[in-house]
Amino acid sequence: MSFVYPSFLWGLLALAIPIIIHLFNFRRTKKIYFSNNQFLKNVKETTTSKLKVKHLLILLARLAFITFLVLTFAQPYLPGENDEAGSGENPLVYLYLDNSLSMSSELENGVRGIDQGVGFVDEIATYYPRNAQYKLLTNGFGGFSRVPKSNEELIDLVADVSLTGVARSLDEVLQKIQSDVQLMGMQGSEVERADVYLISDFQKSTIGEIQGSKLGEDTTLQVNLVPVQSSYRHNVFVDSMYLANPFMMAGQANELTVALRNEGSESVENLIVRLLINEQQVGSGSVNINAYATNTVNFPLNFPLEQQNQCRIVFEDYPVTFDNEFFFTLNLGDKINVLEITSNLAANRINSTTNVARVYANESVFNFQSFSIDNLDYSLLDNTNLLILNEIEGGNQNASVLLPYIREFLEDEGHMVFILPSSGDVSFLGEVTQNTSLAAQRQTYTDSTGVRTVALANPDLANPFFDNMFEGGADNFDMPFAVPLVNHNLPGSSLLRYKTGDPYLLSLRTPFTSGDQVFVFSTPLRQEFTSLYRHAIFVPVMYRLASMSKSLDVPLYYPMDENTITLEASRLLDSASRTATGQRYLYKLRRNEQELIPSQRVVNGRLLMEVPQNVIEAGFYDLIRTEEAADAANSAVGLLSLSFNNTELESLVEPYTVDDLQQQIDGVKGVSLYEADDVEGFTALMQSKNDQVALWKYALLLALASLLVEILLIRFL
Repeated sequence: MSFVYPSFLWGLLALAIPIIIHLFNFRRTKKIYFSNNQFLKNVKETTTSKLKVKHLLILLARLAFITFLVLTFAQPYLPGENDEAGSGENPLVYLYLDNSLSMSSELENGVRGIDQGVGFVDEIATYYPRNAQYKLLTNGFGGFSRVPKSNEELIDLVADVSLTGVARSLDEVLQKIQSDVQLMGMQGSEVERADVYLISDFQKSTIGEIQGSKLGEDTTLQVNLVPVQSSYRHNVFVDSMYLANPFMMAGQANELTVALRNEGSESVENLIVRLLINEQQVGSGSVNINAYATNTVNFPLNFPLEQQNQCRIVFEDYPVTFDNEFFFTLNLGDKINVLEITSNLAANRINSTTNVARVYANESVFNFQSFSIDNLDYSLLDNTNLLILNEIEGGNQNASVLLPYIREFLEDEGHMVFILPSSGDVSFLGEVTQNTSLAAQRQTYTDSTGVRTVALANPDLANPFFDNMFEGGADNFDMPFAVPLVNHNLPGSSLLRYKTGDPYLLSLRTPFTSGDQVFVFSTPLRQEFTSLYRHAIFVPVMYRLASMSKSLDVPLYYPMDENTITLEASRLLDSASRTATGQRYLYKLRRNEQELIPSQRVVNGRLLMEVPQNVIEAGFYDLIRTEEAADAANSAVGLLSLSFNNTELESLVEPYTVDDLQQQIDGVKGVSLYEADDVEGFTALMQSKNDQVALWKYALLLALASLLVEILLIRFL
């Protein structure tokens, strides 16, 4: 038996009052004078023993009245099955309500999963004493989860829970609860036991593995799994998208390919997919998708576009609807101006023979020019985005004349590619970067068997340079070869390496900016030195070098589980802002009335912004630049539009079934499962497992009965 208000039991000390009265007769005798005692004979004689029995019975009745009256106020009850966690002065209950987007799906009873979860929380609150303390956790792990709430506060709080794109694994939730229990212990509120209710659809892709998780590790927690599940197991969502030409140029036709995935056991026929650009429908298509398969739909982009375009892919798929809309941005750019300077061109004309010229031959994307160092108009560097020094050696007059122009070009945020000459001479590169300690020793790469070559290692796809460059992994690449021409001490980051570990393509910093803006190939791009120029990786690498010199290289979209957004900091500033001394800038994300200030820092010339996953939503956000200590009222400058989409894991809707969950927790102590199709069924389960038999009414009746017995004893005995 437990008590709702055990502090009232101190009232039992009042039992001493009737006992003291019984032991000490405080009634004062009263003298009555009379002249004759003949009437005393008519008084019924009462023995002393009978009088003692009467007083003892009255005492017991009074003691019973006080005892049952105190118990009435203490409100005794008999707990149900899960009584241990709910016992104590202030029972502690943790409630985790999964408010991820998959909980927006409609259940068979026509109720959304999140709404049924809210109903479960309300029912749980009714089965604990009024002095119970509740802590509500949602996927955002908000600040309110650290503060205990009363019954009424909990009901008000859970009514305001909204859906979020953030998903949590089972281990993350349990770790959060265990950390909170430990923190309470450190603050002097030791938790002996607590009830934990995990209300979720238990989606396999997000909840993670149950066996081998933290479930059952903490013996102070009585964990109850409460699944909220639909019988629907199919969903169609956008798996990926890409452009036929990764460079969106004004006036140039392009094509958008959208890959849609069917996560269901039945095929989808004639799914209508629409493309909206700046809220105007510009195309539609129909697609058939087999079960557990992917299919694509293409949209031609052969019409005028604005400089920045907010785009959506829209289709109808029921009952999982939260991912029926996919957001992305198309940012147009001008042609990229590429200037190649070689040491062996005799005429002032475009060189159609170098491998560099061939890769940048697409006139719809590049304005490519190639000149000999002997016939160069230095003013061309003013409008150049990417400068390529193809086998330029130092120690000659033309290189010395060119040197200050290149330094000015780099100071103005230009990008440069340096292709090592066959002699291995890096002296001119050292002069350009003002690093006179650069040295390279030419190696012997021929022997009796001929030219000695070394294959290049697979690229590290974790490097931001290769972001969105390849579909799938690069583990099975048949990489090109290159001769080990030189052994140098260039201080930079390796983008491509020999399999021996030596660097082949490096990115270098210069003293002019804080970012990497010089890229060095360790051999000439000719047949006798490398096969890279014939390999499939060559074109995307060279295109990436060009794109980095021109634009922000912003992807079409960011998944919401992307931890960090990386942008070239210098390209977020105009020329006046770049030359301003001592000025610091703050970057914000703005959507309608919502304005977010992400954690941000500039590292190696790159702006790194942490995505505020707890508050960001799928859709478009404008990147805004403001002066950190601006006095002007209107210092905000709109830079570009970024798009965010829900993580793909949320769209993989297959959950752990009730049978799966039961199998997973079999043998795990301190874990139970509630199987209910609706709130009414959950109420019945709560009654069977947790129903408490309230005894205060019986205590009140017994108190009244004791009082009645006392009256009868005094009146008739």
